[in-house]
Amino acid sequence: MFSTSLPSVVLSAAIFFLAALGACAQGKSTLTAMQAAALCQEAEQLFNAGNDKYAAGDVAALDDWRKAAARYERLVNEGDYHNGALFYNLGNIYFRLDDIGRAILNYRRAQQFIPRDPNLLRNLAFVRSRCRDHVPEPERIRVLKTVFFWHYDLPPSWRENGFLATFAAAWVFALLCLWRRQRHWLRWCTAAFAFLALALASSLVVDEWNRQKHRPGVILGESVTARKGDSDSYEPSFTEPLHAGTEFTLIGSRGEWLEIALSDGRTCWVRRHQAELVNP
Repeated sequence: MFSTSLPSVVLSAAIFFLAALGACAQGKSTLTAMQAAALCQEAEQLFNAGNDKYAAGDVAALDDWRKAAARYERLVNEGDYHNGALFYNLGNIYFRLDDIGRAILNYRRAQQFIPRDPNLLRNLAFVRSRCRDHVPEPERIRVLKTVFFWHYDLPPSWRENGFLATFAAAWVFALLCLWRRQRHWLRWCTAAFAFLALALASSLVVDEWNRQKHRPGVILGESVTARKGDSDSYEPSFTEPLHAGTEFTLIGSRGEWLEIALSDGRTCWVRRHQAELVNP
């Protein structure tokens, strides 16, 4: 079931106002704090107005939703705001507009900040079920996600803080071992915390390696002919085109073409404007 609640479908303008102060102070935003707050408020009002019109059967709801999406996109592109609630709202709006590709793209971006949010996970699963292309995930990946659930489910910030805490605890117990040599439980605690610190550090290293080598993306075009090379002169890779919402991993790029791998291991080339990376 599709849900429009995160904490809620709207974002607090006050949150953006405070975020804008920080972004402007660092020179990352081309929007002032007041402009960002105004855009946020306008987007909320337009989204709610669109919902009311949609409930009344008024097709003008689509125009309101498009305007709301445009304002949120400005906050991302011009204001340099990146947070789970913002991308979640964009995903909701694009779903309302029946833009499956951009809905999944923004839900995936939101997932980097709020990976365990139940509404986000429910919406992402629902929108994925609406995709025309169903590319099965290899069994080994599903097993890895089950065994190493903490690596896939916990956000990086939690793992970073967990590493610092367990690393510090390991050293504390190691020092206590030197002071109380006959206490075997201290050695076990030292080893346990050291193991946890190593596991979390390894998880963070794998994340960084994946960010460098495996960049996820989403097909945005309604019907995309995937080819065997970086030119329209190459033969299609598959008998059927790829459709909006199909997810992939970037392998490489050449000019206006992207070489991508689907979740089942098949590779192909698509035009750059027909897809977008989760982390551009």
